[in-house]
Amino acid sequence: MSKNVLLLVCGGIHPPSYSGQILAAIAQDETLDRLCWAVSFPSSGLNVFSPFALRQSLEPAFGTAPCQGQLPGLIIWAFSAGCVGAVALATYWQRYRGPVLAIFLVDGWGVPRPPGLRVHRLSHDRMTHDTSRWLGAGDEDFWADPPVSHLTLWQQPHRTEGWATAQQQVGERLTAEAFLCLRSRDYARSYDLNINSP
Repeated sequence: MSKNVLLLVCGGIHPPSYSGQILAAIAQDETLDRLCWAVSFPSSGLNVFSPFALRQSLEPAFGTAPCQGQLPGLIIWAFSAGCVGAVALATYWQRYRGPVLAIFLVDGWGVPRPPGLRVHRLSHDRMTHDTSRWLGAGDEDFWADPPVSHLTLWQQPHRTEGWATAQQQVGERLTAEAFLCLRSRDYARSYDLNINSP
């Protein structure tokens, strides 16, 4: 079966090992593992701020992605400083290269919502959730309850419980990992069905 979605994991300024649980979540999720081809970029200094550096790394992956017939859809999971480069990359990619299905900004405080894209914000506490919304709320967001540290949200998403919220309405309680995987699954399935429909 062809994998029709490329899932880009873009960490912040931290050792690459900090993204280990995030990558394990993708590998252990049967739907994401079946439909998505995951690519992670190790954090190397200030390159996480550069959409050009991300694009240079991503374009070869798109060229060898096992999707037949058209470019894979792109889903981005970005953390902290990595959200800066990821948002600029997503805006460029949607305009000039191919479809961006969604971008997940994990503790991307201070990063404005990119126009015209599906966005989800994940925050390590309620205050970060509330103040991040000033620069554009996501279509559906997540905030940790009880609060966790900034790095814990990324390193231990399977242990970080909280609330999904949409249009300021608190919804289901789940972990940050479940939020990332469930919402990404929906985008991947929808895109897969769309390009494989007769």
